Amino acid sequence: MKINSIFFSVTFFIFLFSACHQPNTIAEELDTPTTGKIQLSIDENVRPLADELVDAFENSYPDAFLMQSYSAESNVMQELYNDSSRLAIMTRQLSASELKWFEAKKFGVEQIKLGSDAVVLLVNKNNPDSIFTVSQIRKMISGEDSLWSQIRQGSTLGKINIVFDNTTSSNLRYLTDTLLGGKNPGKNCFALNTNDSVVAYVNLTTNAIGVVGLNWLGDKDSEEDMARRTKVTMSSIGKDSSLYAHPDQSAMVTGVYPFTRGIWIIKIGRRAGLGTGFASFSLGERGQLIVQRAGLAPAKPAERKVNITIQ
Repeated sequence: MKINSIFFSVTFFIFLFSACHQPNTIAEELDTPTTGKIQLSIDENVRPLADELVDAFENSYPDAFLMQSYSAESNVMQELYNDSSRLAIMTRQLSASELKWFEAKKFGVEQIKLGSDAVVLLVNKNNPDSIFTVSQIRKMISGEDSLWSQIRQGSTLGKINIVFDNTTSSNLRYLTDTLLGGKNPGKNCFALNTNDSVVAYVNLTTNAIGVVGLNWLGDKDSEEDMARRTKVTMSSIGKDSSLYAHPDQSAMVTGVYPFTRGIWIIKIGRRAGLGTGFASFSLGERGQLIVQRAGLAPAKPAERKVNITIQ
């Protein structure tokens, strides 16, 4: 009996010692600003920029893993609601009702502007019309003007077909909110599958107008972007007929180009983990240079230091 008691005591203390020195697996699984793994939900309309930022961040921090998923804006929001993701990149801020929902759940919300993108209207290379006013675009989107002859007298192009990447596209949502007060577009508007399919359709269809984000066309160092640009013409848009602007960095910064929108990181939760690290990197000098190189307007333009020598 005494031997059994000694054996039990030794076994108990070995177990207690092991438990005291067992690594805290929960703590180890928590991500930090530069390590760990988290889900990142991304509006597919900003995929080219997001890819560049994620690649640069993960190359800088080899122990950081952002698990990207790309989908339409409505699906990105659903992933935030479902708590399957707590980090997202979108082309808008959360609405008042969305913020209220997260606040009711006692979740902290951060909305961080990365930069500005432009919603671009593409036309076929053989289409002589590539300059429009906001009023003309509004009439075309609504279906009020559904023929090219209503835009330019004598045009023989026929019906105006306006194509978007998908039915729940943030591009479609932006234009209907901006131009139609959220109302449905006209019957001359329809959706395809991807931004590349929009470019391909406009390339082959003389009477088409395609709607994409500038970040699919703006990076002059990207072979993919430059290949897309050779297939279509980017329209110039004017708030009225007195001044038309081409979608570029200068026109977005000055506000001359009318269809300019922000790109936002949406972070759910108060803890400073990997989402905080990625947001800080994206707003830092390297991240903002990536935004600028993509042909977009950075939220924090890099400072240029000039040394002047007076002799």
